Amino acid sequence: MKIKTGIVLWLTLVIVIVSIAGISMSQIVSDYFKSTILQRDVDVNAKFIALQARQHLTPDDFTPKDFTAKDKTFQKFFGEINTDEIVLFKVWSTDKTIVYSDNKDEVGKTFSDNDELNDALGGEVKSEISDLSKSENVDEKNYKQLIEIYVPIKSNSGNVIGVIETYASMDHVNAYIANANLSIFLNVMIGIGFVGLVIVLAFRTFRKNLINPIVGIHNQTKKIQEGDLDIKSESSGYDEVKKLGNEVEVMATKLKEQQIRITKAERLSAIGELAARLAHDLRNPLSVIKNSLLLIRNKYGSIPNSIAHFDRIDRSVSRMSHQLENVMDFVTTRELQMDKRSLNEIIQNSIEKAILLEPIKVNLPERDITLVCDSSKLEIAFDNILVNAKQAMNGIGTIDIRTSQEANGVKIEFQDSGPGIPQNVLANIFEPLFTTKQEGTGLGLTSCKNIVEQHGGKISVISELGKGTTFVITLPNIPVQEKVPVTV
Repeated sequence: MKIKTGIVLWLTLVIVIVSIAGISMSQIVSDYFKSTILQRDVDVNAKFIALQARQHLTPDDFTPKDFTAKDKTFQKFFGEINTDEIVLFKVWSTDKTIVYSDNKDEVGKTFSDNDELNDALGGEVKSEISDLSKSENVDEKNYKQLIEIYVPIKSNSGNVIGVIETYASMDHVNAYIANANLSIFLNVMIGIGFVGLVIVLAFRTFRKNLINPIVGIHNQTKKIQEGDLDIKSESSGYDEVKKLGNEVEVMATKLKEQQIRITKAERLSAIGELAARLAHDLRNPLSVIKNSLLLIRNKYGSIPNSIAHFDRIDRSVSRMSHQLENVMDFVTTRELQMDKRSLNEIIQNSIEKAILLEPIKVNLPERDITLVCDSSKLEIAFDNILVNAKQAMNGIGTIDIRTSQEANGVKIEFQDSGPGIPQNVLANIFEPLFTTKQEGTGLGLTSCKNIVEQHGGKISVISELGKGTTFVITLPNIPVQEKVPVTV
């Protein structure tokens, strides 16, 4: 019973909508016919009047003087171009004075508040439905609906010498529109009956292939809202609905994966906070150890058996400091301090920080490039790449550093002669805490990527087993702003 009642209500609603749409369409078509026919009549009449005026009238005919003499001239002219639709004529001079009119009382008068006339004097054909409220149109009340056409008449040189205004009856247009409205209304009524039958049949099909499957998809989304992400699509019906059901299943799967990533990110954030506190707390003891080692080395460094122990302690302290710096660079973010710097100078400072000693050979760029950047941040990024290369080569090999100025920015390449990175590892090297080495935090290359992206740049890696690894950094060109000296 409910289904039948719903069908009746739905069918009634559709019939009402179709009826309203039919009436609205009738009005729209009427307006379209009206505007189309009127525009056609305006264009045809305007071209015809302008052509005849250039052949039979002179610029002197449009001057506001000798109105009696002009009366015969224009009566003869309008007798030649008159049609059944045209009922009134007016001729305007360029100073907006009526030179000729069927209403003799208007001749010689000036009307300056006519917008259409002003546009026509500018060279544009204008038309409008006659407005009886205008003072120059009071004599039109004896006629039915009229359309005014303002036709600019131009001299051979192209200058407007006057305007001819005609008043055409709209009876034939209105009769055509009335017939069109009747035809549209009858067609709409026939269409409503046909649509009603189609709707009943379509409703049953839609209910089976659209409504019921959508209800099933709705139940699946409710399960997702309740936290049940193990959704299996059992959609039926139209292909699009089946596809939607499958996409809901895919969405649930992705939400489950996203949930795992969020949980991992939350754990990583908690670990980062803890690591930041530990790194901060360990910095001071390391500084004490380093300073104490320096004092002990100065006092006992001459003892042969002690030198190797001092060097080993120094290397261990440096390695711990470097790992702490990686942790701090990853968990703390500060605003970039941009300045104009030498790229070779930044690279040289990074080499010193990375402690690249013999037998590692570093080939530096031949030419220098000046760029705007945060030099301290870039030194950290370059340092991480160089240390990574040093560890990959086990302290023996060659590092080629190349720089070039390109159209889209500055390109910096670090190529080592190490063993290369396997393809299954290459995709994860920029992931936080990912490392294949026993030493290190797994944050160095992640920090490097963050720094490059902070500068608006990109970093990529190319590696082939047995042929080494190349890190490619591209930094955008930032205009160098020279500081203007301030004079006091």
